[in-house]
Amino acid sequence: MKYNRKNALVYGLLKGLQAEFFGIFVMLFFWAISKAMGILANIMFGFTGIMCVVCILADYGMKEGSKAANADTLHGDNVGRNFGAKTGLIAMLPFAMTAVILAVSKFSGAFDFLAVFKIANACLFPILDIFAHSADIKDMSPAVFLLILPYLALFPLSAYIGFKWGYDKLDLKDKLVYKNK
Repeated sequence: MKYNRKNALVYGLLKGLQAEFFGIFVMLFFWAISKAMGILANIMFGFTGIMCVVCILADYGMKEGSKAANADTLHGDNVGRNFGAKTGLIAMLPFAMTAVILAVSKFSGAFDFLAVFKIANACLFPILDIFAHSADIKDMSPAVFLLILPYLALFPLSAYIGFKWGYDKLDLKDKLVYKNK
């Protein structure tokens, strides 16, 4: 059976949205305890939100990489080890579009998109809240875009690494448990 690249890309997009869904819960828990914990809540829940993206996309990449390796070996398909980056780029698209709209909002001043951006990128919300605490775009520093770019890079990077490990049949359990044995 040949590897279905189109389905893999569509499911990659859905995995990006799944990470966002989990990010909404992270954001809700952050809102619930942020007053009591202060900056520690921002750091803790920010890390949790980012790990939602990394873990969901890396897991998907590993599963798809394994399928692609089997299709290459058994059916002569030519998927290759780098297809995971394309999957991650597709997963990143909705979040990249919201970042572009935020940039237009910030630099044109025509409309205020910050509150929508914070909710649409819920995984990033706790960290973003440190540097852009209010919902007003005028209070946001342009340096916030330096936070957004590495966040967006997590999508293709996580999917690429996971896909490559799955394609190469790398077993992390064996690597961690039986280090140099």
